[in-house]
Amino acid sequence: GLVVWAVKPQTFKDAALHSRFHTKTALHLSVAAGIPSGSIARWLGTERIVRSMPNTPALIGKGITALFARPAATADDRLAVERVIRTTGDLVWLDEEVQLDAVTALSGSGPAYVFYFLEAMIDAGAEMGLSREQARKLAIGTFTGAAALAAASSEPPEVLRARVTSKGGTTHAAITSMDQDNVRTLFTRALHAARQRARELGEEFGGA
Repeated sequence: GLVVWAVKPQTFKDAALHSRFHTKTALHLSVAAGIPSGSIARWLGTERIVRSMPNTPALIGKGITALFARPAATADDRLAVERVIRTTGDLVWLDEEVQLDAVTALSGSGPAYVFYFLEAMIDAGAEMGLSREQARKLAIGTFTGAAALAAASSEPPEVLRARVTSKGGTTHAAITSMDQDNVRTLFTRALHAARQRARELGEEFGGA
């Protein structure tokens, strides 16, 4: 069988220790941020562990989940996990467990960044005379359309951006303003902060 551990990092150890004798023969899939698979294996007394980092669009079948399997997880184990995860969206297998901290920062927390920028765009639209309903529809439509275009295109985002950024035009004015305010640097720093917090959670709650 497959046991899915959708628990908070701070409660994982106690929950695992309480159930280890009932689930030793199972395949275990962890959704807990930061908790190393080695710790999970010790707590549960089995090496058949797969760690995952999904995100909230999984709720509507549009998620993206990164997965890491310990060596003891078989090809059939991986397929079993994939069957479950594909019901929630797409997936990416990782070669190194440490990459999960970066995934947590990028896609695990990523929907919140999109919502954050949507908030800002809706607020700006309302300030400039649109109704909030109009601004919301325009902002969400822009995000979903741009993401779909990026997914459908073989070209990198910087090429797609350049295509709609005419020198001296309105988009150029907006991008220049963001560059002058170091938005890219600040955004990158925010993702590094999220990755660091994922590491701290592992150190704090993933000990023996």
